[in-house]
Amino acid sequence: MPLEPMNPTQSRRLALLLALGALAAVIAAIGLPVWLGHRYYDRHLTETTDKLERYKRVAALRPEVAKQLDALRNKDTRRFFLRSGAAALSGAEAQEAIRTLVEGAGARLISVQAPPAKDEGRYRQVTVNVQMTANIFALRKILHAIENHTPYLFVDNLLVRSQVPGNFKPGPGAEPEMFVQFDVYGYALPSS
Repeated sequence: MPLEPMNPTQSRRLALLLALGALAAVIAAIGLPVWLGHRYYDRHLTETTDKLERYKRVAALRPEVAKQLDALRNKDTRRFFLRSGAAALSGAEAQEAIRTLVEGAGARLISVQAPPAKDEGRYRQVTVNVQMTANIFALRKILHAIENHTPYLFVDNLLVRSQVPGNFKPGPGAEPEMFVQFDVYGYALPSS
């Protein structure tokens, strides 16, 4: 079906519509990238300003943090670690500490062994395997002493087994002995 020729009014309207469409396309081609660029840089400027404000707040904390760091340096934090140096030296210190605590509580030490130490980043973990017999009061005393010991020691893998039959009735004031096995570990600063 062939198109009919347009009259002059229709032709003018079509030309005006095409001109407006071309003008809108030119405005969109120029304005849209400018608007998107403005939005991108505005968001980036806002984020950078927020980051700068955070950094200023952190920098304002520097004197207080430096004072706290100096206070921490003035404390003798090395006393919380086992002796530095060879792993055997740290293990011997941990073994002697456990031996003293166990004997001081009135328990009987069966064995104390120190497996190889493990390095954990800046620290060396020194473990001591302990086997002993003790009554409940001595065990409580030993665990409390380990918890409050300096250098810090930690109990792991605690196993407590009764050595008496289930129908055993101890005499007044007597507690049955139990077999106790656990690992105690502490940390040492490797010598630099």
